[in-house]
Amino acid sequence: MPCPALSVWSVATSGPFLGAPAPHGRDHLANEVERGTRMRITINDDTTFLTCDEQGDVPAGLELGLYYQDIRFLSRYELRLDGQRPLLLAARGTDYCAAIHFLANPVLPNISRGQIGIIRRRGIGPGLTETIEVTNYGDQAAEFTLDLRFDADFAHVFEIKRNIEFHQESLRRRGDYSLEVSPDGRALRFRNERGALVRETTLALSMTPSAMTPSAMTPSAMTPSATGHMCHYPLRLAAHERWCLELAFGFASSHAHPDAGQVAPDVDVPPASTPPMVRPGAGIVLRAPAVTTDSFVLDQGYEQSVRDYAALRLESETSGDGEFVIAAGIPWFMTLFGRDSLIAAYQALPIFPEAAKGVLRALARFQGTKVDHARGEQPGKILHEYRVGAGSGALRVLSMFPYYGSVDATPLFLMVLAAVYRVTGDLELVRTLREPALRALAWMERDGDRDGDGYIEYLRETEAGLRNQGWKDSFDAIRFRDGRPAQGPIALCEVQGYAYAARIGLAEISAALGDRELANKLVAQAAALKQRFNRDFWLPDRNYYALALDGDKRPVDSITSNPGHLLWTGIADADKAALVAQRLLSPELFSGWGIRTMATTEGGYNPLSYHCGSVWPHDTSLIVAGLARYGFTEGAAKVSNGLLTALRFYSDHRLPELFAGYSTSDAPFPVEYPTANRPQAWASGSIFLLVGAMLGLDASASGLKGQPFLPEAVRRLCLEGAWANRGRMRVAVEHTGRGAIARHMRRLPEPGRRWPWSAPLPT
Repeated sequence: MPCPALSVWSVATSGPFLGAPAPHGRDHLANEVERGTRMRITINDDTTFLTCDEQGDVPAGLELGLYYQDIRFLSRYELRLDGQRPLLLAARGTDYCAAIHFLANPVLPNISRGQIGIIRRRGIGPGLTETIEVTNYGDQAAEFTLDLRFDADFAHVFEIKRNIEFHQESLRRRGDYSLEVSPDGRALRFRNERGALVRETTLALSMTPSAMTPSAMTPSAMTPSATGHMCHYPLRLAAHERWCLELAFGFASSHAHPDAGQVAPDVDVPPASTPPMVRPGAGIVLRAPAVTTDSFVLDQGYEQSVRDYAALRLESETSGDGEFVIAAGIPWFMTLFGRDSLIAAYQALPIFPEAAKGVLRALARFQGTKVDHARGEQPGKILHEYRVGAGSGALRVLSMFPYYGSVDATPLFLMVLAAVYRVTGDLELVRTLREPALRALAWMERDGDRDGDGYIEYLRETEAGLRNQGWKDSFDAIRFRDGRPAQGPIALCEVQGYAYAARIGLAEISAALGDRELANKLVAQAAALKQRFNRDFWLPDRNYYALALDGDKRPVDSITSNPGHLLWTGIADADKAALVAQRLLSPELFSGWGIRTMATTEGGYNPLSYHCGSVWPHDTSLIVAGLARYGFTEGAAKVSNGLLTALRFYSDHRLPELFAGYSTSDAPFPVEYPTANRPQAWASGSIFLLVGAMLGLDASASGLKGQPFLPEAVRRLCLEGAWANRGRMRVAVEHTGRGAIARHMRRLPEPGRRWPWSAPLPT
């Protein structure tokens, strides 16, 4: 999983990059706390996003701004009244692509506090539009100046995050930079040229400013000062008078050089009333199966996750009809990832199988074809992270994308492909992706198994890239029970489980395509791997699986959440699975909110560690699915209840990327992790996987073999139009009143219609 410090790079060729431990032991958490954490509001559409503070401002010197495909096209945008910052009343995202900010004036000369009301309404799509509405609610006229300050640095997100995390001097603009103003002063264009690459940010204003800084309203090409560009609006509002300004931001990037004689920005002034923006993801929301349940928290969490997946879609990455790619998270991970996108797609299979299809097709297009140690690329390997246009950035590291430093994305690719077939019966997809699947299998057997011992290992080949390449990819994530870090090559336990499930899944696909010989071979290989794994990774003194084998084939003997994934994949022997389930539900691992990434008994445990003690909802959801697969439904219900209880404390009913590992006895609410991303794809997908697991929809096996369960907080649950068993179904479960769970299923003859959210449970 990408760290909050952003990106894959733990050691750079020219100084520390994002994801590196900061100098002198400083880390991303310490940096965030030191500079103070403000509430952020982020809206997006595809790879375009705006992240700002609660006032709606983009202050200079932070990572906030308006981004498109990882380039920041607006680095400063501030509103002031007589030079003072307005007071915050309330602010909220009204949809993933829209937000509203309510402000009031501080005490101004001859104007009492709160007399002036300001509403900033904004929406994002191909660009950004905003309406600033200013109302004088007083009984007397009010005179004041409204100033808007703008700037654009055209920096890449990696440059920005490196500057922020490591407290370097301000970003310096590279290339030729200019600012152009239209003759009437109502349009601006920030322009940057780096060789043949031209980037522009345009701004159109519905009203002409009375003055501008640093120049007057005449056509000109200017070099902005350090404070950027300011537009002044002296206002005199009569009692109860309202004033309105509309702004439209656009951006462009090209390698062509426009006519040098063109000075005025070629942008349109927004109309007097900007029409509401069409929500690009509305179709995804409407296609989602409807949940009916007596649990308000689960109902609202499901609706929010549906909206999050609409926000996280990347339709530009796939050409399949109705398909889309799931990005890893907003705002910093709005791009295709291997592991993250695959797991998020798997979680949503009963809801949005088209997401998994889009992710699989996109990853197949970028599948490795050669050996490139710097990128971590190998033939058949599935990428870790893809960045659009990254090679045009200023840092040398940006040319290293796509990056392949992920040991688990390749077997996960095969797992998800098989799961899509089980859920939808789409044999054409399987046939289309057969060759990429075989290349992925070849990587597992050749380059993935570095020493030929039958296990997939990883080792960073260069000084750049991730030191650890499983889902716990922070530099200190893999530790022995005494806290010592393990040395590579490292064979993670869950990756061997993924490899087992990948072979079982590919065998099923091969049989469906008529290749019985390959299917039988893969089943035999999976059985041999399962036997060998349960011998080599088991810790008899701890009644638990080792986290990994290190470079000397010694078991890394710390107690972590990773073996919970072994239940999800089915590689654990039944007797050992019972002991694993018992340990997962112990107070050392189960915090009451979810499963800790590392047990409190271990030398490396820290409740605020990114991967050594915190709770990740996606990790917990996969463990819930595994517990249910092995029949430990009571434990699955208990852990699910913990996550749903945690969800109650988030007003937007959205689980964060992670929260601290403090238990329910330590704190009466889940303790925030300061830099956690929200929404994060697989955190939002956790709700989908919980719903599917409760209904007994197990995509890891053919047919409806899963065992349903319900947590304490849920008495009944129905999913109308769920994808399962190669078609769409209505599936409902309910407590019978005798401590048992009853499941009712009906195959739908046509695409399931949405039940009204308020409708009673269908009978």
